[in-house]
Amino acid sequence: MKHFISNGNRASHALVFAQTEKDTPLAKGSTCFLVERGRPGFTIGLVHDKMGERLANNAELVFQDCFVPDENVVGTVGRGFNVLAEFFPQSNAYAGASVLGVAVAAYRKAVQWAGVRVQGGRPLIEHDGIRAQLAEMRMLIDASRSYIHRACWLADHPQYGWDKTLGALPKVMASQAAWKIATWCLEIHGGHGYMKETGVEKLVRDAAGFLHSDGANRTLFLKAANFMFDE
Repeated sequence: MKHFISNGNRASHALVFAQTEKDTPLAKGSTCFLVERGRPGFTIGLVHDKMGERLANNAELVFQDCFVPDENVVGTVGRGFNVLAEFFPQSNAYAGASVLGVAVAAYRKAVQWAGVRVQGGRPLIEHDGIRAQLAEMRMLIDASRSYIHRACWLADHPQYGWDKTLGALPKVMASQAAWKIATWCLEIHGGHGYMKETGVEKLVRDAAGFLHSDGANRTLFLKAANFMFDE
C-alpha cells in the first residue's frame, strides 16, 4: 500500500516505486513501474480529508497480487532511485514555486488590509512595526523567488554548475517563508483573519501543508547536508 499519493484517485496512471531485490538497501534494490488504473490488483483506498491544499487530493493506492509486465518498467530493474533522482530536483523547484504563490497571496492580503484597517486613529500601514513586517515579507518572497529561479535555470543548464542542494533547499526556503508570511498575515488581520470569510485561514492551512509535502523540511535539510559534506 502507498500512502498520501498526490492526485491518487484522479490519475489514470501511477509511477510506483517498489523494492524488487530483497536484503538490498532500498536505494539500490527498488524499481520504478508505470501502472495504469484498472489493472487487476490495483485499487484506490482511502481518499484523505486534508486540512489544506484541498484541490490536490491525497489517496491510498492498494496493490494486492498486482502483476506488472516487463514493458511497464521505467528505467532499469533495481535502479528506481535513479529515476527519482532525475525527477526530484525539478519537482522540488515546482513545489517551491507553488508555495511561493501562497506567500504572495498572503502578502497581498496583508498589504491590502493594513491600508484600510484603522487602529489608534490611523491605518495599520502607517504604524512602524507593521511597515517593517511588510518589508520583511517582501524580502522573504523576493529571496525565495530568486532561489527557485536559480534552481530551475541550473536544472536546465547543469553545465553552468548544478548544485545538488538545489534539489532540496529552495522548497524549504519558500515553505518556511510562506508559513511565516501567512501567520503574520493572520496576526495583522487580528480577529478578522481567524474568520473564514477573509480567506486568510485558508492560506495558513495551505502553507502548513508545504512544510511536509515533497519531503519534510527537516529531512530535506539533512539531505542537503549529506550532499554538502559526504560527497
